[in-house]
Amino acid sequence: MINLKVGSEIFQLQNEANEITLKDFNKIYTILQLENLSYHEKYCEIFKSLGLPESVLDDILDSGQLGNLIKNFNAIEISNDLPAKSIEIKGYTYVAYEGDEFKFKIKDLIAIEKCAKRGVTNFPSFILAVIFKRSDLTVNEHYEMSHLNLKAKLFEENMFTDFAIPYIALVASRTLNSLQSEKLD
Repeated sequence: MINLKVGSEIFQLQNEANEITLKDFNKIYTILQLENLSYHEKYCEIFKSLGLPESVLDDILDSGQLGNLIKNFNAIEISNDLPAKSIEIKGYTYVAYEGDEFKFKIKDLIAIEKCAKRGVTNFPSFILAVIFKRSDLTVNEHYEMSHLNLKAKLFEENMFTDFAIPYIALVASRTLNSLQSEKLD
């Protein structure tokens, strides 16, 4: 949590991965993808979406203070350790992988690529929806778009970013490796 003192007032801004919900992380991700906003505009929008009053950003902070706020906001520690092989939400078990090794299957990659092309606003949640498969469903049921959309929304409402980031980073890394090896062929 960042405490921002402006005059005699103190404003709090969540910045730790265990404080930011997956729903808020989706908003941050979407804002960062906007090409029509400058770097500083993106962060102003992020801070507003996390509850910092617009008046503080527009009328009170100077550019140096905004720069420090951005620096402090981004200065968080994130673990790369996968937090859990499975999770339980609302009575259902969702499994990311069985055994000791995470396997990113081609069907997972294809589902994530399709989602990226659609330009969904909850892309981080959707990645988790693809990775975590409900244990009582068949493979075909798992990859149905309606099920993935429902699960992405469920995860948004029940997870924090600290749980999601290690999985998203792993998928990004494996996807990048896959794309790079395709270019080498």
